[in-house]
Amino acid sequence: MRKFVTRSVAALAIVSSIALVGPVAAYASGSGSGPVSTFPVTTSSTSTTTLAKYHHLTLAQYRQLRQAINESFKNAVQVAQQTFQSSRSQATTAAARSTARATYELALAQAAAARDAALVNLGKPPTR
Repeated sequence: MRKFVTRSVAALAIVSSIALVGPVAAYASGSGSGPVSTFPVTTSSTSTTTLAKYHHLTLAQYRQLRQAINESFKNAVQVAQQTFQSSRSQATTAAARSTARATYELALAQAAAARDAALVNLGKPPTR
């Protein structure tokens, strides 16, 4: 059972990272129908600039990015729920059910933290 939980957590982490990085990477690559990213890449670790400071987004672009962030969050929550349902149905002891619940809550906390960080990096909505 411990192997299953470990594999479930690893799979959830991989799927969550793909779901969160995919839309941002697609936007930043400049390919596809999305707008081309023009913000500079800095190598300085002391740089505390955000995306909104160097990149003047239109309101439509801002809304599109925010929607992608929210969709990624929803996908991560859905995967966490599916994993929880699967591990809960296979749990035969109280300890296994408790582990499944703790894994689910951890996945939700990680998804929320990733969403919050992405929204902070996105910055304030454009005023123009």
